[in-house]
Amino acid sequence: MHKSNQFVMKVFTLGQNPSTEEIERILEQKFNSKYTYSIFGVGKSKSVIVRKSDFVGAQISKSGNQLTVHAQSPNLLLSFLDPLIGINLMGAIFSSPLKKLEAELVTFLKNQYS
Repeated sequence: MHKSNQFVMKVFTLGQNPSTEEIERILEQKFNSKYTYSIFGVGKSKSVIVRKSDFVGAQISKSGNQLTVHAQSPNLLLSFLDPLIGINLMGAIFSSPLKKLEAELVTFLKNQYS
């Protein structure tokens, strides 16, 4: 049986309704200052990109009062090419650090905004 290394996005409802910019600011101030944070997208379709390294990061997207946290490579080229290769090399190599970052982000954001 083939075991998939794809990560299931974590979706949860917020008790508050922070802006994408506020989420980025809170992460910078209270989550981990060793990571880098940036906003990606335009209009209401903005996401916060969390970058631990070129290979370990996450995308945090907001829709209404719901947040989606998805562990992935913050390098857009690597994120795009990896599924096309067909073996999901990034997920196989960096599975543990990606899962750990995703879990830490979900816990932090739930505690911060629920």
